[in-house]
Amino acid sequence: MSTPKFDPTFDDTTWTDAWAHVPLALIPPGRHPSGYRVERAVLREAEVFGRRYRLAVPFEARLLFAPDGTLWMSNTPQEHMMMANNARRTHGHVLVGGLGLGVYPQYAALGAVGAATRFTIIERSAVVREIVAPTLEAALTVPLETHLGDVAEWLSAPPSQRYDTIFLDTWDTLDAANLPAINRLRDLALRHLTPRGTVLLWGYRWMVRLFEDACRQLLRVPPARRRDWLAAQRRSSPRAVPLLEPVIEHFAVHQPVSTDAALAWCRAYIVALSVPPGT
Repeated sequence: MSTPKFDPTFDDTTWTDAWAHVPLALIPPGRHPSGYRVERAVLREAEVFGRRYRLAVPFEARLLFAPDGTLWMSNTPQEHMMMANNARRTHGHVLVGGLGLGVYPQYAALGAVGAATRFTIIERSAVVREIVAPTLEAALTVPLETHLGDVAEWLSAPPSQRYDTIFLDTWDTLDAANLPAINRLRDLALRHLTPRGTVLLWGYRWMVRLFEDACRQLLRVPPARRRDWLAAQRRSSPRAVPLLEPVIEHFAVHQPVSTDAALAWCRAYIVALSVPPGT
């Protein structure tokens, strides 16, 4: 059986300690001329997938702050675990959307975790490239090219190069409301794969679970009150409301035989939903 080019059931939040046994090169602390700064932090406890853990060994993290003091990026044990899980499905020539702090490429290029042989990275921020790329280039033993640009535009162009793995990680939060836009990126990325290529999307199964949870709450409400319930969510979750309206419409006509069957429909619906081109 061939491996699917995109597997929506792949869960990069699966617990693993593989990440903890791989030494990574970290970005040096310091201030960039632009005003961005990298700070060192030593964590003795951390939240991992919603639970707080005391770490057996102190964890050295990096925090990237914007000039206005906003925390822009950080590496945490949870982030490392998710990147290591994605790295385990990585092979060959890899297209990456976003440099981040250089965590994923290091896991993906190490034979004990991933099997990447080459990277092409599209980074939209010149500052991030100047801060992160030198450390990453020194750490990797496989070819690395970084290009300034928008990975969505890159993927929207006709394919000129095929990739064995495409890893996308350009959304700031793991929010189910992001899924239609992420699905659009996925569909674009699929056109750029080799015949045995794979698309990996950071936190995808997590976001689908969040949508399933919202569907579960909605379907607990009596059918006659569901639109009122959804209207009440508009203030706290305005982006989620349009995604749930088709759920109300579907189950007004089709009565699920079980909760599992209803959630399976919701899951298939949100995995297929994509924003139109140009939106």
